[in-house]
Amino acid sequence: MANYLLSCQCGSQFKIATIDAGKTLICPECEAKTVVPNLREIRELPLAEELESSQELTWEKGHGALFATGSILIALGIGLFIFHFFQANQLDLTDESAAQIQYGNVVIDQMPPLTAIQQWRLIRDIGLGEQQVLEYQAKLNEYDGLMLYCYIELGISGLGLALTGIAIFTRRRVNASGSR
Repeated sequence: MANYLLSCQCGSQFKIATIDAGKTLICPECEAKTVVPNLREIRELPLAEELESSQELTWEKGHGALFATGSILIALGIGLFIFHFFQANQLDLTDESAAQIQYGNVVIDQMPPLTAIQQWRLIRDIGLGEQQVLEYQAKLNEYDGLMLYCYIELGISGLGLALTGIAIFTRRRVNASGSR
């Protein structure tokens, strides 16, 4: 069944079908009552599909800039995410501190008491011990920092995706015959 476009006194057009002939319909724009013409006059109205096919989505400068900015943010965010994620996964996070402590205990247990006391004084005088940051802890901190960068970069990519989506979905329909 063909749909036709009926013009209202407010200037808007809405779809009607041949079964609406002679009925009084309410305009969706201004809510005024509009009388649908008879069947012969309906067939002289423009087809609704013709109007729809003669419309296209506009791509304005603002949409283009928004889309370009979003695309750059997506590419930048994903590129940096891959870089930092690869760097984080290259770190060796094997905790060897328990093995080192066990080895140190074995060495100390094999020392005579006077040698162990001398070693302890030497270590204490140099300032070693709890003041040192374990290599494992330093690598774990570096890994956490790189993963924080990864999350931030994924957020940047998400922002870029949102901007491109806004640019795509906020375009307007205009008549194809109109000037661009």
